Amino acid sequence: MALLNIQAVSAQMDANFNAKILNFRMVDEGKYTVYRIQLTVDTYTWTVERRYSDFDVYDVARFTDRKKSFLPPKKRLGNKDLEFIEERRIELEKYVRALLELEVWYQKQKNVHSLPLISAKFFDFHQYEIHSIVDDLSLRLGNLGDGWLESSQTSPKYFEFTPIELHAITERLRLPEPTAPDVNMVADIGNTIDFLHRVCALKIRGQKGYVGTSNIVWNSLDMSLYFCKSLKALWIADSDVCRINGIKSVRETLRRLVVHYSMKRIKDLLFDEEDLEAGLEVEEMGAWKCLEEVDLSFNEIKSFDESMKLLPEVRILNVSYNSIIDIGSNLAFLSSLTELDLSNNTITKIEAWNEKLGNVKKLVLSENAIEDLTGLGKLYSLEYLDVKGNNIQTLEAVQGIGRLPCLEILLLRDNPVRKIVEYRTKVLELFGERSSEVKLDGRRPEPRELDTVRVRMALRKAKEEKEERERRRKERIEERIRYISGEDVSPNVSGSF
Repeated sequence: MALLNIQAVSAQMDANFNAKILNFRMVDEGKYTVYRIQLTVDTYTWTVERRYSDFDVYDVARFTDRKKSFLPPKKRLGNKDLEFIEERRIELEKYVRALLELEVWYQKQKNVHSLPLISAKFFDFHQYEIHSIVDDLSLRLGNLGDGWLESSQTSPKYFEFTPIELHAITERLRLPEPTAPDVNMVADIGNTIDFLHRVCALKIRGQKGYVGTSNIVWNSLDMSLYFCKSLKALWIADSDVCRINGIKSVRETLRRLVVHYSMKRIKDLLFDEEDLEAGLEVEEMGAWKCLEEVDLSFNEIKSFDESMKLLPEVRILNVSYNSIIDIGSNLAFLSSLTELDLSNNTITKIEAWNEKLGNVKKLVLSENAIEDLTGLGKLYSLEYLDVKGNNIQTLEAVQGIGRLPCLEILLLRDNPVRKIVEYRTKVLELFGERSSEVKLDGRRPEPRELDTVRVRMALRKAKEEKEERERRRKERIEERIRYISGEDVSPNVSGSF
C-alpha cells in the first residue's frame, strides 16, 4: 500500500517518488488527446489519464494567482499534429514533475505529512496513497457524516467502505503524526473515527485482482474493525476475511452478518486473533450474543467447524452456494436455529439430521444431489421443506417425511419422482389425514385430489385390516397345530378359524 513520506522525499524526483507521462492517445477520432501519467511511490505505481483541458482547469484552481502558473500555454491551431502532441507531452511531464516537487517542498516547510487534496485528487493519490485516502475520507465524513447517520436512523442502510480505505485508516493511526494535515482541522481523522464509533450498518466491498490502475492487490491488505463500537449489521463482499482484525469489537453488538465471495472457513472470521494468540479453547471464547441472522452464501465453505459453538442466538443461517458435502455435528450448537438454507451445495446423504439440527422449522436443500429424505423423518418441528432439483426417484424416498406433524409446505419440483403417474395424489397420501394441510409444489390440494387420497386411504386401510385378520387367523392355526403336536400345552384355542 502506497505511503508517501513527504519528510523523507528528496528535493528532486527519484525512484521512490516519481511521475512520468508515458504516452498519449487520440480519442473520438482525433477530437482530443489524452495523456497517460504514471505515478510512483516506493514500489507502488498507478496511472492517470488527463486531457490538456483537465490540466487547465486544475491549474486555474490551484494557482488563483495566474502569475504563479507554469502550465504550457494553449495552442489553437495545429494542436492535433503528432509532432506538436509529442512536444506537449514532454512539456506536461516537466510541469507535472515540477508541480509535485513544489507541493512536497511547500508541505515540508509547513511540517505537513500529506499532499494538498486538490493536487492529490488530480493525480489520484486519494485512491492509492494512505495519507490522501484518509484526508479525503475524513473531509467527506466531516461534511456529510452526521447527516448520513441521522437519516439512517429512520431509513436503515449500509455505509460502504473499501478494504483499501479501512487499511489506510488502520495504517494512518499507527503513524506518529497529528490527526489533521493543517491547523484548520478540516480533514481531521477524528471525523472518521467518530463516524466508525457511531455507524450501525457497515459494508466492506472489495474486488478481485488489482486496485484500479495500480499494482496494489485488493485482497492483500489488512484492515481493522476496532473502532466499530455500535455495529449491528456487517456486510463483507469480495474481500478476504483472514485480513480483518479487531473482530472482538463487533462481537457484542452485531445482529446481522453477511459474507459473500470472501471465505473458505467460517472460523477465519468468527475467531478473534487475540483469543487465538492467547491459546483459548472455543468454549473460553466470547460468544456472539446478539447475532441472529447469518448469510454466508457464495463462498468456498466445505464444512461447519467448531466456531458454530459461538453462535447460540442465530435463528437464520444461509450457507447456499458453497461446497458442503455433509453438515457434521457442529450445527447442533445453534440452539436457536429455525431457518437453514443449504441449497446449491454437494450434499448427497441425509442421516439422522434430527440429532444435528434441533428445532429447525424451515429447511432449504434445493439443487443438491440428495436421493432419500428418510433422514429427515424425525425433524418434528419442520414446517417448510424445499428439496427442488435433487435426485429423489421413488415414493419410498419421500415416505419418511409423511410422518412429520408440522410440515405444511413441500417443494419437490425438478426431481425424477415427479414422473410417477398420479405423483401428487400419491405424495399427498403419504401424509394421511393431514394431506389437506400440505401445500405441494406451491399448490394446495384440489378437491378431486383429496377425494382420490381418501379413496386410496380407505382402500389401503381395508387392505391392512384384511391382512391383519389373515395374520391373526394364521397365528391361531399355528397355535392349534403346535397344541396337537404337543409343542404347546396351553394354547389359546378359543374362537373359530
